[in-house]
Amino acid sequence: MSNNEPIRSKSITHVSQDSDLKIDYNGIPSQALDAIRMRLAQLIHSLKRIRDELSKPDLPQRYSLQSQLNITLQQLLSVTSTLEHFHESLDSTVIYPLPQFPTTSHENLLTTLLRKKYTPEVDQWLGESREAAEVDNRWLTESKIKDLLKTDNNITEWALGVFNKEYEKYNARNELDVHPDNSKMAVDEEDKYNHYKPTKPFKIEKILSYTFRGEL
Repeated sequence: MSNNEPIRSKSITHVSQDSDLKIDYNGIPSQALDAIRMRLAQLIHSLKRIRDELSKPDLPQRYSLQSQLNITLQQLLSVTSTLEHFHESLDSTVIYPLPQFPTTSHENLLTTLLRKKYTPEVDQWLGESREAAEVDNRWLTESKIKDLLKTDNNITEWALGVFNKEYEKYNARNELDVHPDNSKMAVDEEDKYNHYKPTKPFKIEKILSYTFRGEL
């Protein structure tokens, strides 16, 4: 976010000393917050359901648990996609309490919303990720991070290409063994092998950024 980017926040104006506060909600990213709230509610519901199933004396069937886990993973992907979609709005949003906020009864909520540091659990996850990746923050500059991500991206593309080539060669051999006289099939397999273009199922930059910094 650049220094010239406007900050989104709630604006409050006093009508008079005896009148109530009038709140301007125009600066609140309500669409982004509501979308994230719905995605998180679905994810929490699925996680609670898995927890309840695993807490029963009789464990659920494997296919049932696998189905629920797949749904949960899809919902987790939906949450991350929504956060990425509204990243600019959320990054420029400032949260602060109104004068009428019940700070005494909702102190924990206020502390959570205004917290600037990572929670101890998140700090531990980030530390373990850096330690596993042998990353030293003392020399890891922004340009170095970009170089590392680019290198990892190139390695990923190369490994994916090698894997798919070997997989296609293996399938071609099996087809030739089963149908030795089918020359057209052999030609098609060879053409498919020579003109194959690897695809990227994930963006390695986003995966490493989330692993090292906990950010999307």
